[in-house]
Amino acid sequence: MSSDWQLVVQPPVALTVAELLLRLILAWQVVWGLVAFVAMWRDKGLAAEGQGRTRTPERELHALEARGGWLGSWLGQRVFRHKTRKVAYQRVFRRIALVWALADVLIVAGLILLPAIFN
Repeated sequence: MSSDWQLVVQPPVALTVAELLLRLILAWQVVWGLVAFVAMWRDKGLAAEGQGRTRTPERELHALEARGGWLGSWLGQRVFRHKTRKVAYQRVFRRIALVWALADVLIVAGLILLPAIFN
Protein backbone atom coordinates (compact mmCIF):
# COMPACT_ATOMS: atom_id res chain seq x y z
CA MET A 1 0.00 0.00 0.00
CA SER A 2 1.48 3.27 -1.03
CA SER A 3 0.34 6.56 0.28
CA ASP A 4 -0.39 9.38 -2.14
CA TRP A 5 -0.12 12.16 0.42
CA GLN A 6 2.89 13.60 2.13
CA LEU A 7 3.22 15.48 5.35
CA VAL A 8 4.85 18.80 4.62
CA VAL A 9 6.22 20.68 7.59
CA GLN A 10 6.64 24.39 7.01
CA PRO A 11 9.29 26.27 8.96
CA PRO A 12 7.90 28.97 11.24
CA VAL A 13 7.48 32.27 9.49
CA ALA A 14 9.21 35.20 11.11
CA LEU A 15 6.87 38.06 11.85
CA THR A 16 7.75 41.57 10.91
CA VAL A 17 7.69 44.16 13.65
CA ALA A 18 4.49 45.57 12.15
CA GLU A 19 2.76 42.18 12.15
CA LEU A 20 3.85 41.51 15.71
CA LEU A 21 2.61 44.92 16.82
CA LEU A 22 -0.74 44.38 15.13
CA ARG A 23 -1.15 40.98 16.79
CA LEU A 24 -0.25 42.38 20.20
CA ILE A 25 -2.77 45.22 19.83
CA LEU A 26 -5.44 42.77 18.73
CA ALA A 27 -4.68 40.42 21.64
CA TRP A 28 -4.77 43.38 24.05
CA GLN A 29 -8.22 44.43 22.84
CA VAL A 30 -9.55 40.86 22.85
CA VAL A 31 -8.46 40.29 26.45
CA TRP A 32 -9.83 43.60 27.71
CA GLY A 33 -12.96 43.08 25.60
CA LEU A 34 -13.61 39.78 27.35
CA VAL A 35 -13.04 41.39 30.74
CA ALA A 36 -15.45 44.24 29.88
CA PHE A 37 -18.05 41.78 28.53
CA VAL A 38 -17.94 39.75 31.75
CA ALA A 39 -18.12 42.94 33.84
CA MET A 40 -21.22 44.03 31.91
CA TRP A 41 -22.78 40.58 32.38
CA ARG A 42 -22.04 40.62 36.11
CA ASP A 43 -23.38 44.15 36.56
CA LYS A 44 -26.58 43.30 34.68
CA GLY A 45 -27.07 40.25 36.88
CA LEU A 46 -26.64 42.31 40.04
CA ALA A 47 -29.00 44.99 38.70
CA ALA A 48 -31.64 42.37 37.92
CA GLU A 49 -31.39 40.91 41.43
CA GLY A 50 -32.04 44.29 43.02
CA GLN A 51 -30.90 42.96 46.38
CA GLY A 52 -28.82 46.00 47.16
CA ARG A 53 -25.61 44.14 46.37
CA THR A 54 -22.67 46.24 45.33
CA ARG A 55 -22.68 46.77 41.58
CA THR A 56 -19.82 47.73 39.32
CA PRO A 57 -19.45 51.53 39.31
CA GLU A 58 -19.81 53.15 35.90
CA ARG A 59 -16.35 54.68 36.17
CA GLU A 60 -14.90 51.15 36.43
CA LEU A 61 -16.86 50.01 33.37
CA HIS A 62 -15.54 53.05 31.50
CA ALA A 63 -12.01 52.29 32.71
CA LEU A 64 -12.28 48.80 31.20
CA GLU A 65 -13.52 50.33 27.95
CA ALA A 66 -10.69 52.86 27.93
CA ARG A 67 -8.11 50.09 28.41
CA GLY A 68 -9.27 48.54 25.15
CA GLY A 69 -12.41 46.67 26.14
CA TRP A 70 -14.78 48.99 24.32
CA LEU A 71 -15.87 46.35 21.81
CA GLY A 72 -16.59 43.78 24.52
CA SER A 73 -18.52 46.40 26.44
CA TRP A 74 -20.53 47.30 23.34
CA LEU A 75 -21.33 43.64 22.74
CA GLY A 76 -22.28 43.18 26.40
CA GLN A 77 -24.58 46.19 26.24
CA ARG A 78 -26.38 44.69 23.24
CA VAL A 79 -26.52 41.09 24.46
CA PHE A 80 -27.63 41.91 28.01
CA ARG A 81 -29.55 45.11 27.17
CA HIS A 82 -27.61 46.89 29.85
CA LYS A 83 -26.74 50.60 30.05
CA THR A 84 -28.25 51.19 26.61
CA ARG A 85 -30.72 53.88 27.70
CA LYS A 86 -28.48 55.79 30.10
CA VAL A 87 -27.64 58.89 28.08
CA ALA A 88 -24.74 60.02 30.28
CA TYR A 89 -23.18 56.56 30.21
CA GLN A 90 -23.59 56.25 26.45
CA ARG A 91 -22.07 59.68 25.90
CA VAL A 92 -18.85 58.67 27.65
CA PHE A 93 -18.86 55.20 26.10
CA ARG A 94 -19.24 56.57 22.57
CA ARG A 95 -16.32 58.93 23.07
CA ILE A 96 -14.11 56.09 24.28
CA ALA A 97 -15.23 53.86 21.38
CA LEU A 98 -14.58 56.64 18.87
CA VAL A 99 -11.05 57.20 20.17
CA TRP A 100 -10.27 53.47 20.00
CA ALA A 101 -11.82 53.06 16.55
CA LEU A 102 -9.80 55.99 15.22
CA ALA A 103 -6.65 54.65 16.86
CA ASP A 104 -7.24 51.24 15.29
CA VAL A 105 -7.73 52.78 11.85
CA LEU A 106 -4.57 54.88 12.23
CA ILE A 107 -2.55 51.90 13.46
CA VAL A 108 -3.65 49.67 10.59
CA ALA A 109 -3.12 52.46 8.05
CA GLY A 110 0.32 53.16 9.49
CA LEU A 111 1.29 49.50 9.41
CA ILE A 112 0.22 49.30 5.78
CA LEU A 113 1.69 52.61 4.61
CA LEU A 114 4.98 52.74 6.53
CA PRO A 115 6.51 49.60 5.00
CA ALA A 116 5.49 50.83 1.55
CA ILE A 117 7.18 54.18 2.20
CA PHE A 118 10.44 52.70 3.48
CA ASN A 119 10.78 49.93 0.89
